[in-house]
Amino acid sequence: MILYRKKIFIIEDNAANLAIMKILLEREGALVGFERWGKTTFERLEAFSPIDVILLDLMFPNNVTGYDLFDEIRAVEAYKTVPIVAVSAAYPAEAIPKTRDKGFMGFIPKPVEFESFAAQILKIINGEPLFLAN
Repeated sequence: MILYRKKIFIIEDNAANLAIMKILLEREGALVGFERWGKTTFERLEAFSPIDVILLDLMFPNNVTGYDLFDEIRAVEAYKTVPIVAVSAAYPAEAIPKTRDKGFMGFIPKPVEFESFAAQILKIINGEPLFLAN
């Protein structure tokens, strides 16, 4: 239970990816909130606060990107210092420098590694940046 009572919020539009991450984190004791991204995202973030880490996809429908969402999240005072991690199928060679420059705390490629995902998230919660390629 390495994530016991850690509050992790996932913003992911793919139901299968969301379900996998949620199960992997909850089996390690995490409390998981989630949203696909939309009009109620900030309400759900606020209701779930305080948050230990936000996991953010980079690719959404309608030309919305995780980079855009990162800026919107960071614009809210309560989330200026919450670690945000990109969890994405984006090409790591392009996404890692871009996420690092943007201020993300990490990049974890999809599909996530079942055995190490929770430990990767714990490292980030503990203040250790983590940028992984496939």
